[in-house]
Amino acid sequence: MTGTAHRRVPIGAEEDVGALRRAVARAAAGRPGLRAGEAELAATELGTNLLRHAHPGGYVLFRPVGEGIELLSVDHGPGIPPESVPPSPYARRAPAPPERLSHASGGLGAGLPAVRRLARDFDCYATRAGTVVLARLDRTERPDASRWRHGGVNIPYGNEEESGDGWAVRTGGSTLEAVVVDGLGHGAPAAVAARAALVEFRRQLMTGPGPFLRRAHEAMRATRGGVLGACRIDADRGELAFAGVGNITGRVLHGGRRWPLLGRPGTLGTRVSPPRDHVERVPWAPGAVLVLTSDGIRSGWDTAVYRGLLHRDPAVVAAVLHRDHGRPADDATVLVVAEVP
Repeated sequence: MTGTAHRRVPIGAEEDVGALRRAVARAAAGRPGLRAGEAELAATELGTNLLRHAHPGGYVLFRPVGEGIELLSVDHGPGIPPESVPPSPYARRAPAPPERLSHASGGLGAGLPAVRRLARDFDCYATRAGTVVLARLDRTERPDASRWRHGGVNIPYGNEEESGDGWAVRTGGSTLEAVVVDGLGHGAPAAVAARAALVEFRRQLMTGPGPFLRRAHEAMRATRGGVLGACRIDADRGELAFAGVGNITGRVLHGGRRWPLLGRPGTLGTRVSPPRDHVERVPWAPGAVLVLTSDGIRSGWDTAVYRGLLHRDPAVVAAVLHRDHGRPADDATVLVVAEVP
C-alpha cells in the first residue's frame, strides 16, 4: 500500500464547508466503493461540526484509499464529552477513560453518528487539546483480516499540489516492510524524487533495509535526491531491522519502553556511490507500534502524554502527532504500524 498525500482544507467559515464538500466530491467521483453523495455528506457533517463546536475551527484531511476515501477531521479543542467518544475498535481491553471535558463547551459530537453510519472504519480520539475523527468510506468487500494494521498522514507544504514526502507498506504474513522518503526541498521536483524510491520499493521485495537503500539510491540518481528510512519487521523472529540515510527518524514502542531509530547522515541519489548504511536491529513483539516520521515533524513528540492514543487507528495516531508536532514550513509525514496482539 502506498500512502498518497492528503489534501488539507481549513474550516473557519460557512464557505469553507462548501469548499470541502466540492473538493471531496471531485476526489470521490467514479470511485466504485462509494455511493453517490455519501462522501460529500460525511465531509459536510465533519466540516459543520468543526465550524460549530471547535474553537478556533480546524481542518479536514482527505485522500483516496482503496476503492473509497479517507477523511480525518482535526481540531484543537475543546473536545468531546466522554460519553460521546466511541470505544476503540482495536483495544484488547477497555482503554483508560478519556479526560473529563466540560459539557458547557458543546463538544464535537453532534454529527458523528451520521458519519459513523456511513463509514466502514470509524475511530475518534479526544482530549482537551483537541479531537481527531477518522472515517473511511468504502462499500467494497473488506480485505481478509491481517495481523498488521497501518496508516499515516502525508501533508504537503503550504498550498503545494504535491508532497515531496511519501510512504509505503507491504505485508506478507509474518513480515512487514515499510519505507518513508523525503525528496529534497518540496513541490513537484521533490515529489518526483520520492516517487522514484517508492516505485523501486513496489518493484520487488526487500531482502533487507540495507540493500534496499542502495537500490533506492540508484533509482533516485536521475532526480534531485532525498532521504529515506526503511524497516523490515519479522514477527516470527521478534525483530525489526532499520536502515536510514538522512533525517527520517522513528521509534518502536512496546510495554512502556521505546527504541529510537536514527538514520546516518547523507542523502540518496546525489552522488555516484551510495552512502554507507548501518542496519539497526531492535526487539519486536505482538502489540508493538512503529512510528516513522519525516523532518516535517519535530523530534520532541512522546506518545506517553496521550493517554490511550496507541489503542486507536494508526491514521488517528498519525494525525494527532502531526497536529501537535508538525512543522508548517515543510512537507510532513507520519507513518504508524502495529501488530495486532
